[in-house]
Amino acid sequence: MTTTDPPALEQLAFATTPSGRRIAFSQLGAAEGPPLIYAHGFPSSRREAWLLHAAACAVGARVISLDRPGYGDSEPDPKRRITDWPDDVLCVADTLGLERFGLIGVSGGGPYVLACAWRLARAQAGTAAAAGTTPPALQGRLASCGLVCPLGPIYRDEQLAQMHWAARANLRLGQQGGWLTDLVFGSPTTALLEHWPALVENTRSLVAPAADRAVLADPEINAVLNRTIADAMRNGAPGARQDLFLYTHDWDIAFPEIDLPIRIWHGQADGTVPIEHARWYAQHLPNATLTELADEGHYSVPFLHSRAILAKLIAAAA
Repeated sequence: MTTTDPPALEQLAFATTPSGRRIAFSQLGAAEGPPLIYAHGFPSSRREAWLLHAAACAVGARVISLDRPGYGDSEPDPKRRITDWPDDVLCVADTLGLERFGLIGVSGGGPYVLACAWRLARAQAGTAAAAGTTPPALQGRLASCGLVCPLGPIYRDEQLAQMHWAARANLRLGQQGGWLTDLVFGSPTTALLEHWPALVENTRSLVAPAADRAVLADPEINAVLNRTIADAMRNGAPGARQDLFLYTHDWDIAFPEIDLPIRIWHGQADGTVPIEHARWYAQHLPNATLTELADEGHYSVPFLHSRAILAKLIAAAA
């Protein structure tokens, strides 16, 4: 791994929403570079972006990584929806005084980036009232959007059926909510994973192609990923529980309305989120560009190709 020791990267800061809820975020990469706001995967935390630090420094990108509500150090928001995340993005952007910024969503962060793109599209079309109260604040500020190995709309049976059987079984349980979700993220499970996140290491390789196994053999990468699991499981995993339910129910995003350029990178050998999810987006987003990477997987793409991905996104924002 070619990055600084993760604890040295931590620059924890907070933004406060109008309702008083705190959003935790960290900044990595080039301090004066073009800003990219990072949406982490599931279950994970803002520290996932530590893996991009070296690449961000190399290409001159400033990466701002947010904990979603209920993850890491961000306070929960029990009523949140996927389409509410743009409000958190704007809150952090305003706190930092960002006039323009790009977005990058990895894996389960993909739907949240698309929520931003959709609400901006609605605002620009003059239908902001239907999308919420704050979309006009996005106008002219969203410079680029990138999805890396993005989770598809798994509330649709077609996309859910494409997942590995073990993931599909957990998602089906989460779809029900309530006590069934406790079977996946009950107190004993979350406490165990919070204190011994390394227990997840073997499951990462369960459906991993050779490219992923090579990346995951790096103990420093595993250390970062384990830290994000501990963050996600903190205090009973409210963010992960909520995401599990939200992912498996209608996102209320009208994909054909997103006419902004969306760049997608996905490994053809991805065993965690199948390539078919990215291909679905490429077919249903009017202005999407999909780059398929042969033999690459879910972990190899965001790590090994991060320089090219970040460079493309900041170039698009210029």
